[in-house]
Amino acid sequence: MAKPDILARVQVDLARGRTRLATQRLRTFLATEPHNLEVRRTLASIYRGTGNLSEAGRWGYLTRDVRAEEIAAFERTNPSPWLQLRLLQFTADPKILCEDARTRLMSLTEDAARIGPPDAWTGPATAERPGRRGITVPCLFVIVALSVFAVLAGIGVYRSVIWLWHL
Repeated sequence: MAKPDILARVQVDLARGRTRLATQRLRTFLATEPHNLEVRRTLASIYRGTGNLSEAGRWGYLTRDVRAEEIAAFERTNPSPWLQLRLLQFTADPKILCEDARTRLMSLTEDAARIGPPDAWTGPATAERPGRRGITVPCLFVIVALSVFAVLAGIGVYRSVIWLWHL
């Protein structure tokens, strides 16, 4: 859906008091166009209006309108520079940002590079996450279900051929 359509629907949602639906629409749009600063500004203002300073800081971090207390709330909620970068979801050329936002982004990128990734992100790629169930049982279930279906389909085809043979 085009950005003007999304913004119009968001305005209708906000007029009806549906802030959750409005933020959901904007976040869905940003999933496909994460570098749209106008939508980020709109999303930050909605969160600012609802009192969610952490999310207002997240979405306003790359805009000119962000407030110091919002950035502080975002950083307090997400203390790792790596996590902050991941949550910002910004990979475009920083030249599209205003000077203040570009400075914040470069500083955050330098902090993340200096600290390095979290230990949980550097373990072996094959290690299973703690508390995560294996996939053996679901896969076994699917195999059994497909086998039963194949046998029943085979019996059905056999019976149909026999029936047609006797006609």
